Amino acid sequence: MNRATRLLAALIATGLIAVASGRATFAAFTRTTSNTANAYASGTVAIADNDAGTVMWNVTNQLPTSPAVVRCIRVTYTGSLPATVSLYTTTAASALDPHLNITVEKGSMPAATTFPNCTNFVSQATISAAGTLQAFKTARTGFANGLPAFPGAQTAWNNADSLVYRFTVQVQNAFAAQGLTGLVGFTWEAQNQ
Repeated sequence: MNRATRLLAALIATGLIAVASGRATFAAFTRTTSNTANAYASGTVAIADNDAGTVMWNVTNQLPTSPAVVRCIRVTYTGSLPATVSLYTTTAASALDPHLNITVEKGSMPAATTFPNCTNFVSQATISAAGTLQAFKTARTGFANGLPAFPGAQTAWNNADSLVYRFTVQVQNAFAAQGLTGLVGFTWEAQNQ
Protein backbone atom coordinates (compact mmCIF):
# COMPACT_ATOMS: atom_id res chain seq x y z
CA MET A 1 0.00 0.00 0.00
CA ASN A 2 1.41 3.31 -0.90
CA ARG A 3 1.74 6.18 1.45
CA ALA A 4 -1.27 8.16 0.09
CA THR A 5 -3.58 5.16 0.42
CA ARG A 6 -2.49 4.54 4.01
CA LEU A 7 -3.04 8.19 4.87
CA LEU A 8 -6.51 8.10 3.33
CA ALA A 9 -7.38 4.91 5.21
CA ALA A 10 -6.19 6.45 8.48
CA LEU A 11 -8.32 9.55 7.94
CA ILE A 12 -11.42 7.49 7.14
CA ALA A 13 -10.89 5.33 10.23
CA THR A 14 -10.41 8.44 12.42
CA GLY A 15 -13.63 9.97 11.02
CA LEU A 16 -15.63 6.77 11.69
CA ILE A 17 -14.32 6.57 15.24
CA ALA A 18 -15.24 10.25 15.82
CA VAL A 19 -18.78 9.74 14.50
CA ALA A 20 -19.29 6.58 16.54
CA SER A 21 -17.99 8.12 19.76
CA GLY A 22 -20.04 11.31 19.29
CA ARG A 23 -23.16 9.30 18.76
CA ALA A 24 -22.60 7.42 21.92
CA THR A 25 -22.87 10.64 23.99
CA PHE A 26 -26.54 11.24 23.10
CA ALA A 27 -29.21 9.77 25.34
CA ALA A 28 -32.02 7.74 23.92
CA PHE A 29 -34.58 9.54 26.19
CA THR A 30 -34.85 13.32 26.62
CA ARG A 31 -37.11 15.85 28.39
CA THR A 32 -37.10 19.67 28.61
CA THR A 33 -38.57 22.29 30.87
CA SER A 34 -39.13 25.97 30.20
CA ASN A 35 -40.14 29.23 31.82
CA THR A 36 -42.12 31.28 29.30
CA ALA A 37 -44.19 34.46 29.09
CA ASN A 38 -42.09 36.48 31.53
CA ALA A 39 -43.48 40.03 31.52
CA TYR A 40 -42.07 43.35 32.59
CA ALA A 41 -43.95 46.65 32.88
CA SER A 42 -42.65 50.08 33.78
CA GLY A 43 -44.28 52.25 36.43
CA THR A 44 -45.90 55.62 35.89
CA VAL A 45 -45.66 59.16 37.23
CA ALA A 46 -48.83 61.22 36.71
CA ILE A 47 -50.00 64.46 38.29
CA ALA A 48 -52.90 66.85 37.67
CA ASP A 49 -54.62 69.84 39.25
CA ASN A 50 -58.23 70.97 39.46
CA ASP A 51 -57.93 74.33 37.66
CA ALA A 52 -59.58 73.14 34.42
CA GLY A 53 -57.19 75.38 32.50
CA THR A 54 -58.23 78.61 34.22
CA VAL A 55 -56.11 81.12 36.16
CA MET A 56 -56.00 81.22 39.96
CA TRP A 57 -56.31 84.99 40.04
CA ASN A 58 -56.69 87.92 37.69
CA VAL A 59 -57.10 91.03 39.84
CA THR A 60 -56.81 94.73 39.03
CA ASN A 61 -56.67 98.03 40.95
CA GLN A 62 -55.18 96.46 44.08
CA LEU A 63 -54.13 98.71 46.94
CA PRO A 64 -51.87 97.88 49.87
CA THR A 65 -55.03 98.17 51.99
CA SER A 66 -57.01 95.79 49.77
CA PRO A 67 -57.71 92.37 51.27
CA ALA A 68 -55.08 89.80 50.35
CA VAL A 69 -55.93 87.59 47.39
CA VAL A 70 -56.32 84.04 48.73
CA ARG A 71 -56.70 81.14 46.28
CA CYS A 72 -56.44 77.36 46.48
CA ILE A 73 -55.58 74.64 44.00
CA ARG A 74 -55.79 70.88 44.53
CA VAL A 75 -52.97 68.72 43.10
CA THR A 76 -53.60 64.99 42.73
CA TYR A 77 -51.07 62.24 42.04
CA THR A 78 -52.21 59.19 40.05
CA GLY A 79 -48.90 57.52 39.22
CA SER A 80 -48.05 53.96 40.25
CA LEU A 81 -44.57 54.82 41.61
CA PRO A 82 -43.86 56.70 44.85
CA ALA A 83 -42.87 60.25 43.91
CA THR A 84 -41.65 63.61 45.09
CA VAL A 85 -43.61 66.67 43.93
CA SER A 86 -41.95 70.06 43.65
CA LEU A 87 -43.57 73.48 43.07
CA TYR A 88 -41.75 76.11 41.02
CA THR A 89 -42.18 78.81 38.38
CA THR A 90 -40.48 79.51 35.06
CA THR A 91 -42.28 82.81 34.52
CA ALA A 92 -40.04 85.74 33.59
CA ALA A 93 -39.62 88.66 35.97
CA SER A 94 -42.26 91.41 35.88
CA ALA A 95 -42.34 94.96 37.24
CA LEU A 96 -44.59 94.30 40.26
CA ASP A 97 -42.64 91.25 41.51
CA PRO A 98 -40.48 93.10 44.09
CA HIS A 99 -43.62 94.73 45.57
CA LEU A 100 -45.87 91.67 45.73
CA ASN A 101 -45.77 89.42 48.81
CA ILE A 102 -46.66 85.75 48.42
CA THR A 103 -47.16 82.97 50.97
CA VAL A 104 -47.73 79.31 50.07
CA GLU A 105 -49.26 76.76 52.44
CA LYS A 106 -50.07 73.10 52.05
CA GLY A 107 -53.17 71.52 53.53
CA SER A 108 -56.51 69.94 52.88
CA MET A 109 -60.11 70.96 52.26
CA PRO A 110 -63.36 69.17 51.43
CA ALA A 111 -63.37 67.47 48.03
CA ALA A 112 -66.49 69.41 47.01
CA THR A 113 -64.70 72.78 47.28
CA THR A 114 -64.33 74.14 43.77
CA PHE A 115 -61.28 75.84 42.28
CA PRO A 116 -60.02 78.45 43.23
CA ASN A 117 -61.98 78.69 46.49
CA CYS A 118 -60.41 77.87 49.85
CA THR A 119 -63.58 77.13 51.83
CA ASN A 120 -62.73 75.12 54.97
CA PHE A 121 -59.03 74.91 54.08
CA VAL A 122 -57.00 73.35 56.90
CA SER A 123 -53.32 74.29 56.83
CA GLN A 124 -50.76 71.55 57.50
CA ALA A 125 -47.70 73.79 57.06
CA THR A 126 -46.40 76.95 55.45
CA ILE A 127 -44.01 75.84 52.72
CA SER A 128 -43.02 79.33 51.58
CA ALA A 129 -43.23 82.05 54.21
CA ALA A 130 -44.17 85.58 53.21
CA GLY A 131 -41.62 86.92 50.76
CA THR A 132 -41.69 88.77 47.48
CA LEU A 133 -42.74 87.22 44.23
CA GLN A 134 -39.37 88.37 42.92
CA ALA A 135 -37.57 86.22 45.52
CA PHE A 136 -39.83 83.25 44.74
CA LYS A 137 -39.15 83.54 40.99
CA THR A 138 -35.40 83.80 41.60
CA ALA A 139 -35.16 80.88 44.03
CA ARG A 140 -37.76 78.44 42.67
CA THR A 141 -36.93 77.84 39.00
CA GLY A 142 -37.12 74.06 38.59
CA PHE A 143 -37.66 70.71 40.27
CA ALA A 144 -34.26 70.68 42.02
CA ASN A 145 -34.75 74.02 43.80
CA GLY A 146 -38.54 74.04 43.90
CA LEU A 147 -40.70 73.65 46.99
CA PRO A 148 -41.17 69.97 47.80
CA ALA A 149 -44.32 69.17 49.74
CA PHE A 150 -45.93 65.88 50.71
CA PRO A 151 -49.46 65.06 51.87
CA GLY A 152 -49.57 65.19 55.68
CA ALA A 153 -46.47 63.68 57.28
CA GLN A 154 -45.72 61.37 54.35
CA THR A 155 -42.32 61.33 52.66
CA ALA A 156 -43.66 60.30 49.24
CA TRP A 157 -46.70 60.86 47.08
CA ASN A 158 -48.59 57.65 46.32
CA ASN A 159 -51.42 56.82 43.95
CA ALA A 160 -54.60 58.85 44.69
CA ASP A 161 -52.84 61.27 47.09
CA SER A 162 -53.90 64.89 46.87
CA LEU A 163 -52.74 68.09 48.48
CA VAL A 164 -54.23 71.57 48.47
CA TYR A 165 -51.92 74.56 48.04
CA ARG A 166 -53.16 77.91 49.36
CA PHE A 167 -51.61 81.05 47.88
CA THR A 168 -51.92 84.39 49.67
CA VAL A 169 -50.86 87.41 47.61
CA GLN A 170 -50.71 91.05 48.78
CA VAL A 171 -49.39 94.29 47.28
CA GLN A 172 -46.82 95.97 49.55
CA ASN A 173 -47.39 99.46 50.89
CA ALA A 174 -44.77 101.01 48.62
CA PHE A 175 -45.14 104.08 46.43
CA ALA A 176 -43.03 102.37 43.74
CA ALA A 177 -45.72 99.68 43.30
CA GLN A 178 -48.22 102.10 41.73
CA GLY A 179 -49.44 101.25 38.23
CA LEU A 180 -47.26 98.15 37.85
CA THR A 181 -48.34 94.69 36.73
CA GLY A 182 -47.13 91.22 37.59
CA LEU A 183 -47.54 87.80 36.08
CA VAL A 184 -46.74 84.35 37.42
CA GLY A 185 -47.51 80.76 36.51
CA PHE A 186 -46.84 77.78 38.75
CA THR A 187 -45.65 74.29 37.86
CA TRP A 188 -45.92 71.13 39.93
CA GLU A 189 -43.52 68.43 38.79
CA ALA A 190 -43.53 64.83 40.02
CA GLN A 191 -40.45 62.59 39.83
CA ASN A 192 -40.36 59.02 40.99
CA GLN A 193 -38.29 58.28 44.09
